[in-house]
Amino acid sequence: MKSIIRFCAFVVLFSIVQKGYSQDPDFHVYLSFGQSNMAGYAKIETQDKVGVDDRFQVLQAVNCPDLKREKGNWYTAIPPLCRCNTGLTPVDYFGRNLVSNLPENVKVGVINVAVGGCKIELFDKNKVAEYVATAPDWMKVILKEYEGNPYERLVELARIAQKKGVIKGILLHQGESNTGDTLWTKKVKIVYDNLMKDLNLDPKKVPLLSGETVNEDQNGKCGSMNKIIATLPKTIPNSYVISSKGCTAEPDFLHFNAAGYRELGRRYADKMLSLLGYKFFDGKTPFIVQAPLGFDQLNVTIPAGKIETISYESKTVGSARKATVYTPAGFTKKKRYPVLYLLHGIGGDEKEWLNGANPQIILDNLFAEGKIEPMIVVMPNGRAMKADSAAGNIMAPDKVQAFAAFEKDLLNDLIPFIEKKYPVLKDREHRAIAGLSMGGGQSLNFGLGNLDKFAWVGAFSAAPNTKIPEELLPDPETAKKKLKLLWISCGDKDWLIENSKRTHDYLYKNDVPHIYYIEPGVHDFKVWKNGLYMFSQFLFKPVDPSNFACYTIL
Repeated sequence: MKSIIRFCAFVVLFSIVQKGYSQDPDFHVYLSFGQSNMAGYAKIETQDKVGVDDRFQVLQAVNCPDLKREKGNWYTAIPPLCRCNTGLTPVDYFGRNLVSNLPENVKVGVINVAVGGCKIELFDKNKVAEYVATAPDWMKVILKEYEGNPYERLVELARIAQKKGVIKGILLHQGESNTGDTLWTKKVKIVYDNLMKDLNLDPKKVPLLSGETVNEDQNGKCGSMNKIIATLPKTIPNSYVISSKGCTAEPDFLHFNAAGYRELGRRYADKMLSLLGYKFFDGKTPFIVQAPLGFDQLNVTIPAGKIETISYESKTVGSARKATVYTPAGFTKKKRYPVLYLLHGIGGDEKEWLNGANPQIILDNLFAEGKIEPMIVVMPNGRAMKADSAAGNIMAPDKVQAFAAFEKDLLNDLIPFIEKKYPVLKDREHRAIAGLSMGGGQSLNFGLGNLDKFAWVGAFSAAPNTKIPEELLPDPETAKKKLKLLWISCGDKDWLIENSKRTHDYLYKNDVPHIYYIEPGVHDFKVWKNGLYMFSQFLFKPVDPSNFACYTIL
């Protein structure tokens, strides 16, 4: 009894602490650090001070009485962003481009702590004292503004920022003073790992964006360092190198000029937008075009759906068969739900999606963010035969034929079972089918062949079992009237892409609205997880076919 009381007391106390401040998930915070190109070297021009959206803010890193700014407070991000007398920095146009290409409800906050002329070792918390002790006097003047420890100042400010927003990424521009240092990437990793630990961040969700030094095409004096910077992703998997090619420089060929900073900042923003799932839209309303970082990572702070294995009698096969079923968080039998039938590939079974993609995590995250309708997802074994395992020769004729036979099992046995066991909506408008590879071909064949049963059809990297277009959709006009959404996606390097392209070409020729989504990738779960993430957000909602052409990456 006492243990229960202690536990309840802990829960109450934890809740009180958590409510001490409230993080706004739409306030995106970015930490930036490095040396003089991050601090800002170029003269700030009039264009850099006007038109700064108040959604773009800076957390002041040092006291600047003349600017009427105090350390630890947020201000509209009018430069200078680093210290009182620093110049234009890539962070200026990183933030400007982000807010102009993100939804209006999203704000961007930056923290900029940088020291000209420093090596990366200055930001290693275990070496900073040694580094500062031997620093030249001019550098000590700068360091004094950070109380002798730029790393601790960055962490101090980051913790303040975490009370208001969520840290989404880290920007680095450093390397000139480490030119030729082959251990540089490992030294950067030490700093990055310390930030992850000290700020309780998940490295899978917080990328590091590192910019190149002035490029050799601009006669950059430290341009050779870019070869070392280019290897950073080998040391830090969630890191990305921002090219400086073509970014113009000052006459010293060490620093970018104002135009160079503006372009480099735009490139930082372009990469971060893509990691958030967005891209530049030239003034159009922003929307997600790909899964953002962390979309498939477990979030223990949100309600979770439930996974269960069910068994149903198949008259088609003459035996009991299994399927995996996902029910959403908050599932209740008092409500009726739409259903997505999600099919596996030739080498899989009812567990393939579960083992390869953790779709329940993807769907839980989407549901928690209000991006999908609550739905039941059924993952069956699409090999309709008594010996339906993926063991042995998966290409055996009887096993391949069993994938075609699954159409009857699905329509006559599985769907009726699901509709009897679960509280579901039974009309075609609330039933969807999608699948990967062999399952993608099945989805096209079964979905388009039974438009009285399915209004939503999706194929991720459809396999050669896909019927030729004329057989797949002999009556395009009827399809136009009945389809809510037809989704076809594939990786651009997938050796099976011709199946998707052939279908798309026929649909395009016959003016059948559909999304043809091509992304960088091959025939793997990276592509299929993104397909599920994107496709599921359309389901069981009003859709606007006029926007379909925008939904592609390449």
